[in-house]
Parts: sequence; structure tokens; C-alpha cells
Amino acid sequence: MEIVSRIPENILHKIKTITNSTYLDFIGLIIVITASIVLGYHNTEYKFTFQDKNYVFFLGYISIINTSLSMIGNRLVTKKNNIGNFLATCNTFLSGSIDYLLGNIGAILTYPVTFIGNYLVFKAWKKSTVLRSIDFIFYRNLVLGFVFSLVLNYIAFKYLSEKPIDWRLFFAIAIPAGITFGATFNTARMYPDNWFMWQFYNITKLVQNLLQMNIANTAKYVFYLFNALLGYVTWNDDKRLQN
Repeated sequence: MEIVSRIPENILHKIKTITNSTYLDFIGLIIVITASIVLGYHNTEYKFTFQDKNYVFFLGYISIINTSLSMIGNRLVTKKNNIGNFLATCNTFLSGSIDYLLGNIGAILTYPVTFIGNYLVFKAWKKSTVLRSIDFIFYRNLVLGFVFSLVLNYIAFKYLSEKPIDWRLFFAIAIPAGITFGATFNTARMYPDNWFMWQFYNITKLVQNLLQMNIANTAKYVFYLFNALLGYVTWNDDKRLQN
């Protein structure tokens, strides 16, 4: 909050104008789609066999659609538009399926938690849009988020996979999942400082998607780093005006 208070009023106004603009939504979409096509990610295929027949799933195209929907949802949430939470809830199944196919065995257990969390955020915003200061519940939600992630991912890696646990991949998945659980729970209460947690999440997801060579998501999270900074500044100033 102190950082925001030091920003000159004219610059603060410009930042908030950018945050709430529509053209930034299109910039985000262009970044994701362009990066995916230029790097050839749209040609990514997932081949599998079912009942002795070979099939090809066009994973690249589906992932681009998924990241585009996620981008739109994220931008709407930044602008405090509850439709963004509705999109995030609906898109969770698609995100989880893609993560699972790309090697995240824990997705089968962790994404249902994300789905429930996004739905609860959607319900909470329908009741109240009051911006809050950090309290005990904020920290409790973060602890719960990491507990859920570590336990569920361990179960998935240990008992749902036939391979030995790849601890590097385990922590590359479990850490961002823990952050997103806690941050999602806290989004329901609209803490402006929760954008710091989304920044940590964006950084860890960058590492995870680079390991999995998911280029579309990598481009998305680079944009999210910038967007989370805008959200932090805008929500803190809105909270100041609210009070």
C-alpha cells in the first residue's frame, strides 16, 4: 500500500486506465496466439492407442484455445468483473486435462480443488466486492493451499504413476499448485496484496511450463507478470478510495 501511495496521481490514473482497458485484453491474446504459431506449438500432437486403434489428439490447438480463455478470464478478474471467475471455473477441466497429458500426473487430483476454489470465488463475488486488508484468514488460506497441494500431488506421484517420483517435477508442480490454491481462496475475499501471491505463482508456472515445453502457457505467464503488477496497483488504490 505504501508503494502505491508514493505514485504521483497522474501516473496512477494512467496505470488504472491501462488496467481497466479493453485493448490490453487483445494484446494478451495476440501475445499467446502469435508466440504459439511462430514457435510451431499449434502442431503439437498427443498420440495414443485405444482398443488397438491409433488416435491423434491435436493438443497444440486445444492448448491455445485454453490459454486464450484463461487470458480473458484473468483480465476480467483484474478488472473486478465476476464473469472472469465464471470463465476460470468452466476452463478448469480443460486446463487440468492438458496438464495431465503433458506429464502432470497430479492434475487428476489437484484440478478438482482448483475447480471448487474458482466456483467459490464466483459465488463470493456475487455477494460482496469489498476490498480487504490482510488478516489471519489470508495466511490460513495460504497454509491450507500448500497442505492440499503437497498431499494430493504426493498421492498422485506415489500411487497413480508407475514411474518413480521425479522430485524435480514434483516440486515444480506442487509449489505453484500450492500458491494457486491459497491465492484462489484469497481472491474470494478480494485482498489487493494477494496479487503478490499471483506473482510468485506466475514465476513458478513459468518454470513448470518451460520444463514441459508448453510454449503457449509460457508466453501467457510472461504477460501475467505484467498484469499482476497492474492489478496490485489498481486494487490498492481502489481500496484507498473505498475506505
